[in-house]
Amino acid sequence: MSNEKKVVKGGFRATLALIISIIALAISLMAYTRTGNQSDLDAELNSLKKKLQELKSDTSENLEKVRTETGQALEKLGKSIKKGEN
Repeated sequence: MSNEKKVVKGGFRATLALIISIIALAISLMAYTRTGNQSDLDAELNSLKKKLQELKSDTSENLEKVRTETGQALEKLGKSIKKGEN
């Protein structure tokens, strides 16, 4: 009996898995460069924050208007009810 060592090769499946993983890596790199990098995302986030602040201030102004108008309408209604009772 000889002391031959059996060399284990990766075989077809291992080679196929390596090729698929390289293709997946290439696709992910292409997708990352297409969508932009972190600085683009930060700029977009800052823009959205500014828009949100503007919407908050506009909403609070509109609610203040509605509150004032409702108060005035209730005062007029109260005065007209008092006049009707007399």
